[in-house]
Parts: sequence; structure tokens; C-alpha cells
Amino acid sequence: MDGAALLAGGSLWAATAAPGPECPSLEGELAVDVAIVGGGFTGLSTALHLAERGVRAAVVEAREIGEGASGLNGGQVIPGLKRGREELAARFGGERAERMVALGDGAGERVYEIVRRYGIECGLERNGWFRGAHSPMAMAYLEKTAKEMAARGVDAVLVSRDETVRMLGTDQYLGGLHDRRAGAIQPLAYVRGLARAAIGQGAQVFARSPVESLAQAAGKWRVATDRGSLVAGQVMLATGAYTDRLWPGLARTFVGVQSAQMATAPLSANLRASVLPCRAVVSDTRKLSNYFRIDAAGRLVMGGRGPLGDTPSPSTLAAIARAAERRFPMLGRIEWKHAWCGRIDMTLDELPRIHRPAPGLWTVLGYNGRGVALATTMGAVMADKMTDGGDPALDFPDTPFATVPFHGLRGPGIAGAIAWYKFRDALGFAA
Repeated sequence: MDGAALLAGGSLWAATAAPGPECPSLEGELAVDVAIVGGGFTGLSTALHLAERGVRAAVVEAREIGEGASGLNGGQVIPGLKRGREELAARFGGERAERMVALGDGAGERVYEIVRRYGIECGLERNGWFRGAHSPMAMAYLEKTAKEMAARGVDAVLVSRDETVRMLGTDQYLGGLHDRRAGAIQPLAYVRGLARAAIGQGAQVFARSPVESLAQAAGKWRVATDRGSLVAGQVMLATGAYTDRLWPGLARTFVGVQSAQMATAPLSANLRASVLPCRAVVSDTRKLSNYFRIDAAGRLVMGGRGPLGDTPSPSTLAAIARAAERRFPMLGRIEWKHAWCGRIDMTLDELPRIHRPAPGLWTVLGYNGRGVALATTMGAVMADKMTDGGDPALDFPDTPFATVPFHGLRGPGIAGAIAWYKFRDALGFAA
């Protein structure tokens, strides 16, 4: 495989998404109720939910809409939080834990409802999420997880090894868990659809408007770009994994890691019948997991751990290609057409983080690889918080900053973490 040649293919999503709405750059001064920095899933969902309530909201995006993590991710719509009820109850109390679990469980359905309501053309498919067990220990973990999910009425089933082979077309797993609530979208098409929906409800969305400063005076916030400014009673920073130094300390509350993806041309009819015939989105129980799916046009899209930088290296792409070949040897020497990278914001407790570092200032980030469903849902949560809605179904706590220890040693730290995770995966532990 010629990794260098793959770099020219770029993102599959950018190559296939319909154009988004025309979004001007911010010029002059504009007064709004809420100013939102970041034009991805979180920022646009918040703007949409605010606009639906009649709140004047404006979004400023540094580049084009969806050019960051939202338009570069795998497009897997996976509901649920990564922490269970018991752990959440110990930290936040039993009643709030119940609401948090319910919020996470409903996150996928919130995406589907928005897609239906606003007619967003984003290749939505609802074939579930299959999590493959890579070891006997991991299979036991999935059995326990399946019981917990059944107890709260989640539509998920444990799958035997033989049935896994039939569903996925690979014999690399000992069995798995099929969460039938999950789905898949074309993520860039979805984020552009969110922008169009928000604008249609009265929100204003500005692109190519990087924010240079954020300051408060006389009870109002001023969000300034090089050619304009928003003056607002409240501000939300929704920059996720692309957070910079706009607000002191925020970028040190998470670890930004890269995920790389590759995509083939549409597979032949024979290959489509044997490669992932169930059409679920798939990952496994390894901490360093590959994830894959067949998109709406029949392409195999395969992702995995990326490089430290924003550009996929030939060695990274070769590793992902080998992972695909191990699972699906029937592919042979398949030609890969697209390759790209996007950042993921990882928090130490694997939970989204809402912070209120100053009166009228909010931040939200940390979806830990589940950004489609959780970021969309957090948009509804933030709209509720900023309008004092008090909807118990949208309850999620805001917490103080929790700085990642030794954040400045990100490179060596990530390398050490990768070595540790490889060791754990080899021993058979589940992530």
C-alpha cells in the first residue's frame, strides 16, 4: 500500500457531502442573547435548541462549518455514557445518576429525531453497534454489560461466536454485544444540516471568523474576531478537541488524541454480501480498538489510532489497512481511496465535562469518541441550562476544571499510555 498516495484522497465526507448553507464571516458588532464559539455538533445543536425557544443565538466558527472534529469523525451514532449507574451514583447521587444514564441512553434517538424533523440528508442508517469480544475476559465483561442493559430495558443482545461470524463476516471475535439503538450518518452532511436547521429557526451562523479575545464588562461578554464582535449576556465555548488558549486552563482539562480513517471505493456486490453483512457499526473491547462500518454507498470505512499530528502518516495508514485485511481477508489487495485524521477530546473519567468558569460563561467538551450522539444531546442540555429551563430529562452536572496531570508532557504521556494499553489488550482486558 502506498501511504503517500492515500494522502491526496482526503476525507471521504468532504468528497461526498452536499454543500452546506452560506455562512458569512462576522463583520461589525452584533448583540445577541447567547454567543457560541465553535461550529460543530455541540455549538450548532445548542444554537438550534436555543433558537427553537426563541433565544437570539449566534455561532462563530474559525474555519468552515464542520471542518473540525464533527466533520471528520467516524459517523457512528452510539448512545450511552461510558460510566455505569453505580459509579455515577457514588459521585453525583442516585437520583441524578438515574437521569444521567437516561440522558445518555436517549442520545441516539435525539439525533434521529432532529434528522427526521428537519429533513437532514445525511445517509442515516439504524443497524446498531456491534462490540466484538477480543478475549474470554472481554466476553465475560460483555455478558455482565448485557445484563445491566437488559435491566434498564435497553434493546441490546448478546451474540454467540457463530452468530458473530454470520453478522460481521469475520472470525476475529469470540462473540459480541449488539446494541440495536445505534446507527450511522455521514457526519459532515449532518453537521451542515444542523447549521441549516439552526439558521432556519433564527440563529445566526458565521464561518471563517476565528475568535481573538473574550472579555466581560458591564455585565456583558464581548467575543471579538478580527473584523467584528458579538456582545452577549452568555457565552458558550464549544470548541472540543480543537480548544486553544482562548480561556486559561480549559485546554488542559482533556487530552487531545488523533483518530485516523480510511475508506475504499464502493465494494462489489460479492464483497458487500460477505464484508459486514449486518451493516452495524463495529468496534471491539480493546482499549486501542479499530472501528469500522459500511457506508450508505457500500464503501468500507476503517478507523484506528492516529498520529500525534493532524496528517495521517504512511505507517498509520498501513496499520489500519492491515487491521482490515486481518478481519476481512476476502478483500485481497483492496484499493483505498480516502484517508484523513480528526481529533478526539478524552477526559480522565471518560465523561463529558460542562464547566462554568465565570458568570455567564459555559464550556462543554469531552465526548471520548461518542461525539455524534452525545454532542447533539449536550446541545439540548446547554440550551436548557442557559435558559433556566429546568427540564429533568436534560440533567447533567457542571463541574470545576479538572486539569490533566503533566498535560505539558502530552507526547511522551500518550506514547506511554499507548504502550500500557497495548499490554492490557494483549492480556485480554476489556476497555
